[in-house]
Amino acid sequence: MKPTLLFTIALLTTSIAFGQGHGADDEHHRLQTKVVKTSSAPVTHVEAQAVFAKAWKALGTSLKLKGVNPVKFPADSKPVTKNEVLVAFNSFVALTRPTFKRSASKVSFVRTRVRKDMDLKTFGKLIEDGFVMPVGPLAVGKNGSLTTYEFGDAVGVMLIRIADLAHLPSRKFTPALMPP
Repeated sequence: MKPTLLFTIALLTTSIAFGQGHGADDEHHRLQTKVVKTSSAPVTHVEAQAVFAKAWKALGTSLKLKGVNPVKFPADSKPVTKNEVLVAFNSFVALTRPTFKRSASKVSFVRTRVRKDMDLKTFGKLIEDGFVMPVGPLAVGKNGSLTTYEFGDAVGVMLIRIADLAHLPSRKFTPALMPP
């Protein structure tokens, strides 16, 4: 065989062998998963305020919003109610609405399934626009406290819907926005 061919094969073999090795430093570079503990205890005003503060900070950065967090809960350990969360959602949506790039498509829902103590005149638009799940914990049942899972799920849906409406997809790759 030619010496250059032997040299090339040897070079490829050693480069592959060194590329496959795992050193002792690999343990330090692996991401550690964070265990999130859920609780059946109700979400308190302090906890809800902290969540909405983080959400407002994220929205303020990504949507370039000016102003401070519109949600103000008392600094106590009383459970937050569903209606208080709906008021907070309403203020978030009202302040982010100017950044929306498109209109929300209406969500159909059966109004008789919505809890009786919920003011549909005030909060019905949140359900129609998809910020609140029609059969989620904020819309059904009674006005009471929320577990961490229910609260996190509801806040996540609201934030995803705001992000969805504040983003305009590319006309090049979205059939609904392509010119005829």
